[in-house]
Amino acid sequence: MNTIRNMILGAALLPMLPAAAQQQAKDSTLNRTVVVENQYNPEVMDAFKVNVLPQIEEPAVAKQHIDYAESQRPLTTWAVAPMGPITRSLTQPVAPRGYIRGAYGNRNNTDFKASYLWNISSRDQLGVMASLYGLCGDIPMLTEEDDWKSRFFRTDFSLDYRHDFKRVALWLGGNFASQVFNYMPASTSSAQLPGYLDKQHYTLAEGYVGVRSTDTSFPVRFGIQTGLRSFSRKYAQMGLWEGSENIFHTKGYMEGDISDEQQVGLNLTMDNVIHDVDQQDYTLLRLNPYYTYRNGSFEAHLGAHVDWQTAYHGGIKAAPDIELAYTFATSNRLYLKAGGGTQLNDFRQLNDVSPYWFQTEQMRTTYTPMDLSLGLKASPVPGLGLHLYGGYRMVKNEIFVLPGMADENAFYVYAGLAQDKAKLGYGGASVSYAYRDWFDFSVDGAFYGWSVDEGKEALLMLKPAFEIGLSARFKILEGLHAGLSYRYEGRKNIDSLDGKADPVNELNLRADYELMERFNVFVSVNNLLNKTYLQSNGYPMQKLYVMGGVSYRF
Repeated sequence: MNTIRNMILGAALLPMLPAAAQQQAKDSTLNRTVVVENQYNPEVMDAFKVNVLPQIEEPAVAKQHIDYAESQRPLTTWAVAPMGPITRSLTQPVAPRGYIRGAYGNRNNTDFKASYLWNISSRDQLGVMASLYGLCGDIPMLTEEDDWKSRFFRTDFSLDYRHDFKRVALWLGGNFASQVFNYMPASTSSAQLPGYLDKQHYTLAEGYVGVRSTDTSFPVRFGIQTGLRSFSRKYAQMGLWEGSENIFHTKGYMEGDISDEQQVGLNLTMDNVIHDVDQQDYTLLRLNPYYTYRNGSFEAHLGAHVDWQTAYHGGIKAAPDIELAYTFATSNRLYLKAGGGTQLNDFRQLNDVSPYWFQTEQMRTTYTPMDLSLGLKASPVPGLGLHLYGGYRMVKNEIFVLPGMADENAFYVYAGLAQDKAKLGYGGASVSYAYRDWFDFSVDGAFYGWSVDEGKEALLMLKPAFEIGLSARFKILEGLHAGLSYRYEGRKNIDSLDGKADPVNELNLRADYELMERFNVFVSVNNLLNKTYLQSNGYPMQKLYVMGGVSYRF
């Protein structure tokens, strides 16, 4: 924590994050079956178009069987970041249509999710999902020894309907999310703060309609979806004024076969961004034409990303979309990828980066002119998987998260967002092994060589320098499984800040027991080492917490 204190004022010195007074705006695996959608997995989000490229066979690891959905492009809702399920799905020949789970722990850690996929008829299908997750309890503060009464809860609800005609499918739906939370005060000795600063409320909503072809005899396959997305903020704060951002979001694809081995296609995404806060409106159009060739052991995907932005540092940008792969010895795959493109940094994206964000100016779109990687995936023996990779990436307007500053004018500690160009060299490896349903484990590691302009190294304080991960799961008795996961993430030493952020050092234990065929009881012990460190969102991790609950599929 001492290191963290030394870093806070250093972050405030960055030119793109000037210290500002708090003010209100003016008036203003293994013998179990993994099912990927349509058999309804509520964790998978925004899968309008899974992949226009024909499915590339990964190395054959004989540890599990995977049943893919009948539809290549299942419909789901927008991407959110809910709590991950505490337990895995155990062996189920056919996935049930309904799912419910509930868990509770100390600091009022809450995790609830329910979903149901209703086949109204052979042509009509209705999906419903609801979730609630969050916590309310004491968490160590950044700047002093006293604890902060943290509160964060998010509620999501989605409804989507699909009707299959003879040759096309029509769907429509909507989503709603409510996010309530509070900011960490710079000091518990500060004067009483206005209520609107302590009770933040974000509202996210979306409605959409779409259609796509289902008849494989069509010479051209297509799909299009359009709708309105809204992100509203109820209370004003520094750099985030009260108001909303609305986006007319459209995405589609068109593809056709030249021959059994060749295919051409075009992906399209268009976002018309409109604000009623002091930010500039603009439109971002992203096109992705491509050509694919697949013949036995060799596969090629040749395409490009062509993006056009109309305003706010707009213009035309291009990046490659290339993948070459060669499969040898049945289950070994060597690949080369060259990617890139433009990322829309709307309020939804920034909220995913950190719900505690603030900004001193409107965030620009992030442009990656090149992300080049080379890798090898192999399975030398059944159950064993290996992956080696390395690459180099160049980014313009990369997003960096910095801890907020604390002074007499800043009542709350925010997670500041800054942007600058960056370069990244990276490499890593992973090994996994599974033996029937008795045990499986994986270990992975990676290093990251971030580079920014001289004098701006403080931007990298929460970027990882290297990371190591380990997970394992064991069968103890019939129906009883136990597992653990460990993650260590080292951070870069920042000379200008006389140190570096404390590393991520997290150990979790879990156990689950199948009482009946579809009824599970589970418990997890999280952050067993009781470490306190800054998360990637700029806020501190809570100390040890325990959660227990039940799940049922029906």
